[in-house]
Amino acid sequence: MAIVQNPITGRTRKKFGTAVFSKHYEQNTMRSRPKQVSNPRTEGQVLQRSKFAKIVDLIRQVLPFVNEAYATKLKNMSPFNKIVSINSKTVFFEGTSDIDYSKVQFCDNTGSTVSEVEWSCEDNQAINLAWNPNTVDPLELDSPVGMILVNTTQNKAIHLKNIALRSEASTIITAPIEWVGDVVAVYLITDDYTTSTPKSDGTVPQKKVVKFKPGTELSSSVK
Repeated sequence: MAIVQNPITGRTRKKFGTAVFSKHYEQNTMRSRPKQVSNPRTEGQVLQRSKFAKIVDLIRQVLPFVNEAYATKLKNMSPFNKIVSINSKTVFFEGTSDIDYSKVQFCDNTGSTVSEVEWSCEDNQAINLAWNPNTVDPLELDSPVGMILVNTTQNKAIHLKNIALRSEASTIITAPIEWVGDVVAVYLITDDYTTSTPKSDGTVPQKKVVKFKPGTELSSSVK
């Protein structure tokens, strides 16, 4: 890049022949225009772009939860970048841009979570859920269970913060009416206290743990 002040062109901007003029810190500058801008569209590159776009679209829909789950825990990257990176490498069926939703991670924290989860789709968009609280810790029993409900047909997701207390062991939620006929996947969110490190003041911070809906079926359809 060169600084220029041509008596003919003056403070030229934009393109002139093979040169590109611009103003940079009050100086006229000139650089060479690239001969050709490459935009590769091989089959592999198109597939990779499609995969990236799909996982980015999915994560953005529940980004407030992702940010909350990793609040103050990450130092070198954002929660969004971390989760997109994890999923981009692991969740696609080989050779396709189709997502295997049983492998999707909205948070990779580990710790106390519910067990023996059962669920079913009923009439009027109802989804029945039941689980074993799988803990005796009072803080965990009194904490709310959240859920990420994913429409695998449309690659849509919604985050429900409080569907029941962990100790209640069951609940019924209602899917959007626009999702009738679509396949859904369930991810339960619990607060872990028993493996969290206490703070200096003696309090125990909660740690969000996400569990993909277990059971005999990986997914079901909204009725």
